[in-house]
Amino acid sequence: MQQTAVTGRPSATPATTHRPSKVRADIQALRALAVVLVVVSHFWPGRLPGGYVGVDVFFVISGFLITNHLLAELESTGRLQFARFYIRRARRLLPAAFLVSLVSLAAVVVLMPASTWRTAAEETAAATVYMENWLLAGKSIDYSAHNAAASTVQHYWSLSVEEQFYLVWPLFLLLVLVLARKLGKPNHRRMWTIGITVVTLLSFAYAVYFTAVDRSPAYFVTTTRVWEFGVGALLAVLATRLRVVALRPAGRAAVLLLQWGGLAAVVVAAVLFDGQTAFPGPMAAVPVLGTAAVILAGSLAPTASSSWVFRPRPIQYLGDISYSLYLWHWPLILLAPYVLSRVPGLVDRLGILAIAIALAALTKALVEDPGRRRLLAKASGRRFLAVFVASVVTMLVASGAVLLGGRVVLDAQAAQIEHLAEGSCFGAEALTGTGCTDPFGPPKATNAGEDEAPWFSAPECADDPDPIIVEDAVLLQTCDFSSGRSDAPIVWLVGDSHAEQWKVVVFELAREHGWIVRQSVQGGCPLAEAPRVAFNGQPGGGPAIEERCMGWSEQVSQRIVDDRPDLVLVSTFGAGETIDDGSGADQQTQYRNTLLPRVSAWADAAGTVVAIRDTPLTLARSTPECLQLNRGDPLACANPRATALVDDPASAAVAADPRARVLDLSDQFCDEDTCYAAIGGIMVYFDLDHVSRSYMKSLIPVFEARLTDAVGDLGQLARRPEA
Repeated sequence: MQQTAVTGRPSATPATTHRPSKVRADIQALRALAVVLVVVSHFWPGRLPGGYVGVDVFFVISGFLITNHLLAELESTGRLQFARFYIRRARRLLPAAFLVSLVSLAAVVVLMPASTWRTAAEETAAATVYMENWLLAGKSIDYSAHNAAASTVQHYWSLSVEEQFYLVWPLFLLLVLVLARKLGKPNHRRMWTIGITVVTLLSFAYAVYFTAVDRSPAYFVTTTRVWEFGVGALLAVLATRLRVVALRPAGRAAVLLLQWGGLAAVVVAAVLFDGQTAFPGPMAAVPVLGTAAVILAGSLAPTASSSWVFRPRPIQYLGDISYSLYLWHWPLILLAPYVLSRVPGLVDRLGILAIAIALAALTKALVEDPGRRRLLAKASGRRFLAVFVASVVTMLVASGAVLLGGRVVLDAQAAQIEHLAEGSCFGAEALTGTGCTDPFGPPKATNAGEDEAPWFSAPECADDPDPIIVEDAVLLQTCDFSSGRSDAPIVWLVGDSHAEQWKVVVFELAREHGWIVRQSVQGGCPLAEAPRVAFNGQPGGGPAIEERCMGWSEQVSQRIVDDRPDLVLVSTFGAGETIDDGSGADQQTQYRNTLLPRVSAWADAAGTVVAIRDTPLTLARSTPECLQLNRGDPLACANPRATALVDDPASAAVAADPRARVLDLSDQFCDEDTCYAAIGGIMVYFDLDHVSRSYMKSLIPVFEARLTDAVGDLGQLARRPEA
């Protein structure tokens, strides 16, 4: 499964177009191949990292079949029956899609923690109205959603792309026909060829550009995918003209070359592509053109479309159930760990796959086919519209109910956390409190959900009158906790989200000591004077991310110098943000060379600079999900200190200036051997790499004591040097 800045991203959707009366074996086989690629890549992502190319296969098939159908109607009648077209599609798609999403939503409520309900409800609502792809595109550029868990309907993004395409494509073809008539062009196919070619090239150019600039949202948006449908549509327009080629002596060899070369291109892409492949940029042309070659071969020579390689019944049957198999497999993958109370092993995964195939077969026989053939077969357009609207409203109401229910459960959990916090062994206090016999035992309450997120606003905070603005985002807030005190110390909190996770501590100290806090944080961005080229080992996101980070870090560095504050607190995810200053040196050296000059400038202007050493890595193990799956054994989610507490190049760079200090609270997360996922009856982490707000609150006393040791009286910080 290819990953993004949020969440992993499930790929591909079975072709869902109106099928002609005579089903082509080659197209059914392509469907089977594509769904196998998708399913295998989701069950075993490391084995087939490029299986996401199945989406491209399906999009090309859909563009070909639907354009064939629409052009036939336009050429025979000169018009399109839009209502009939959309009713047919709704009868084909909605029963199975609504069934799976509703069952999945119910399963989330029964099996998964309340902290996941909001995402499931929001995305189920988006999937219901076929806008899931745009929701995921928005999340992919929202750093606060970077580590959000996948939902049971996340794979509906590709269905959303397809339906948005079908919403406008019939109208586009009709408009081209009307234009051809107005211009007196009798050759409608030529006009369609020109129109489709222009749209395809524009979409392809935009896909190449957007993928290079900001790859994460580019993966999901409809505009970067239209060209894939367009390639199939061009085949539909041109294939009948080219069929004569197959009758020539060299035609059979050419057809075989197209067929086998196309299949090879799709398979090679699935094997060689991975999460770092720039997609859906120019590399997407490999599976797209490969699929087009197979379809073209079958169009040129009917015998090729029924070649022996396509005819086996298992292959054809997989093509038949591809839509339902696609719908079922992903929610089963997500739900299985909560049913099994463990991460599924090989045998488990094979069993889940068998269940997915069985459910797909049943859905095909009992829902898909009856829906297409008999559902409201004689109903008027108004009646069908009423049923459709009622179905959509039902799904939206169900999503809203889950959203509200999740809020009620989270509120109850928050009240329980508040009660536990009144004790003397809560969170980090259990490490030093008397009578705390089992500081690393199972959590006594579930501190999860948005209330535990490190990103939050305080009533004392407002956008600074002279803000730092990058790409229309205001990245400087002033939080006045001084109660009008004229000589209030000015404290800056700067860095990425790993600085932001400390603001629950910093704000509490600011209230106690009367500080004015200026906070400027930009998720995923190092403060070093060098571009970020990778994040957690994945490509950095393109020029847009690099420019955003560099623009912010330059501005915030200069503003600190100009403001001459009493204290600068800085923290970054140095272990996860790879920078490249062009020197080829190791990360420690590069951070020292590019961050130290800025730190030294701050030290010249400020009272004191303190780096908060970054927190231990969760290694995707010390997470709320792991604790929920191992309720009685939290040590199953712990990590060895040697692998979790890695070098922090940002703190090391700050420490290189003798006037700076490093605040290290690693002993509040780890002992000599182990870093823990649960301490003092609560979960330590909020997600894959941020500490929960509740655990941070429990750190306030020790943080205050150590900061006082480093800088002196927190209510009377060293005054700034005069300019």
